[in-house]
Amino acid sequence: MPVLNGQAIDSKKSTEAISILLQYNLLVGIISSAALAFSNLPQQIPEERPVHNTSAVEFDEYDLTADTAEEKENETETEDEEECETEPAECAEESEAEEEYEEVCEPEVSDVFSEGFDSSFKAYMDYRCITDTSSVQYDMQQQAYTDSRGFRRIGDDYCVALGTGFTGGCGERFAVYLDSGYSFTAIVSDVKADAHTDSTHCYVPRGENSGNVVEFIIDGDCSDSSMLSSGNAGYYEDLSGNITAIEPI
Repeated sequence: MPVLNGQAIDSKKSTEAISILLQYNLLVGIISSAALAFSNLPQQIPEERPVHNTSAVEFDEYDLTADTAEEKENETETEDEEECETEPAECAEESEAEEEYEEVCEPEVSDVFSEGFDSSFKAYMDYRCITDTSSVQYDMQQQAYTDSRGFRRIGDDYCVALGTGFTGGCGERFAVYLDSGYSFTAIVSDVKADAHTDSTHCYVPRGENSGNVVEFIIDGDCSDSSMLSSGNAGYYEDLSGNITAIEPI
C-alpha cells in the first residue's frame, strides 16, 4: 500500500487498537457474567448444633453404671436361687456339712467337768523352765514368790498354766472348784500349746477319759520330795480331787 503522509500506517494501528479493545470488553463481560452467576447460587446456612449439658450426660452415665451393677447383682442372686431350686439335695448337704463342722470345732468345755472324766491329776513345772526374758511369763515370775510348799504365787493366787480352751492369755484369774469340796484361785502364768492339748484345747490327754487340766508352776528346790515323786500337785489334800468348775474372776 502506498504511504501518503503516514496515513496508511495510522490506519493499521487503529485497527489493532480496536481489536484489543473488543477482546478486553469480551473478557470483562465473561468475568462479570461468572461473578453474577456465582452470586446467584443458594448459600448453605451452617446447621446449629444443640449444646449438651455435660453434667447431665455424666449423671446419666453414672446412673447407667449403677443400673448395670444392680442388674448383675440381681442376676447372681437369681442364679444362686436357681441352683438351689434345681439341686436342693446338694444345697442341703452343704448346709449339713457346715453345721457338722461348727459342731466339731466348737470346744466342749463341759466334757471336762462331766461325771466320769478324771481330772484329778495336776501336773507341775519348775518356774526356771521359763527362760525367755522378753516374755510375759518371765516378767510374771519376777513378781511371784514361793510359798512354804514350793508353789509359785502372785498374791493369794497359784501360778498355773491353762489351755486356750479356757484362757486368752497370761494374767487372767480363775476360781477352780474341786469335787473334794476345796477350791482355790489361780492366775494364768503360762499357756499350754494347742499342739499338746486335746481338740478342745482344755487338757493334756493322759489316757481314756482322763487329762491334765491345771498345771502348777513350782520351785522344785523348795517342794516336798514326796509330791515331786508322785508327779502330781494334787498330792496335797486341799488340791486333790476332780475339777468341777473353772470360773473367771
